[in-house]
Amino acid sequence: MKKTIYSKHSVLIRDALKQIRQKAGLTQRELCRRLHKEHTFISKCELGERRIDIAEFYWICEACQASPKKEAGKLMEAFESIK
Repeated sequence: MKKTIYSKHSVLIRDALKQIRQKAGLTQRELCRRLHKEHTFISKCELGERRIDIAEFYWICEACQASPKKEAGKLMEAFESIK
């Protein structure tokens, strides 16, 4: 199994995070403030320099006022298209 940070799945996650943040009208720094994280946290996630776990994905969705369940569902559908 290859490292997930280099996978197509990881790219989908990064793209989803960026779309969720942008749809909320937040800059990376604003989202970091809401999450009480260092100012580079979201940038590193979106660039693929850092992976996020499911709890962090949930918190990011919540901070952006997006439905974690709905966003995770979209990701699962996108994952199924990768074979």
